[in-house]
Amino acid sequence: MSFCEQVRQETDLYWEGSFNHPFVKGIVDGTLPLEKFKFYIMQDAYYLKHYTKVLAIAATKAVTNEEIEYFLGQARGINEAELELHRTVFRELNVTDEELDNFVPAPAAYNYVSHMYNAAQNGDVAEAFAAMFPCPWLYQEIGEKYRDAKPGVKLYEEWIAMYSNEDFKATIEKQKVKMDQYVLEQPGKLAIFKQHFEKSCYYEWKFWEMPWTVENWQDEVKHYDYV
Repeated sequence: MSFCEQVRQETDLYWEGSFNHPFVKGIVDGTLPLEKFKFYIMQDAYYLKHYTKVLAIAATKAVTNEEIEYFLGQARGINEAELELHRTVFRELNVTDEELDNFVPAPAAYNYVSHMYNAAQNGDVAEAFAAMFPCPWLYQEIGEKYRDAKPGVKLYEEWIAMYSNEDFKATIEKQKVKMDQYVLEQPGKLAIFKQHFEKSCYYEWKFWEMPWTVENWQDEVKHYDYV
């Protein structure tokens, strides 16, 4: 069993939690309130901006010219995707300049980004990749699982189409090969790779819970009796 096969099996709880989360199901069947999707998209734009920077950090840790170009190319692509959100989806969701000026990342988004920065800054390129890889892989599986869904909402249909694209699937298959190769080159870091990967799977699940509950920095504290 390859590393990717093994770690996918070991983290299946988080994947199933994502597949069946009411936020994801709401996109699939078209019942998700647009305000919740708007909250998600704004947090996702924040995530993508920092994902781009983590890719750039990974490029500085890369050894070969081919690897450097790979991570820089990925960074360019993600940066363009984040800018496209502002040009299109933000406009359709009526995201205002005031909302952007007052934007604060929710705890789950902030913690996920911090986890990736930690892996990239304190580890090598392989550790950075282990922390980054669950995100695109999960989205590809969600897209494939729900590719035939007809939510009847333009933004949701476009979202599903983006991640069910065959070219995207081919990209993920290549990334699985890359991750497995990193593990073969550094078998002594197997436990570290698994830890980074699992934390990212957990934060992926949290990323759905975050807009579903409209998570903020005060609500969790308010649940305690001593407040």
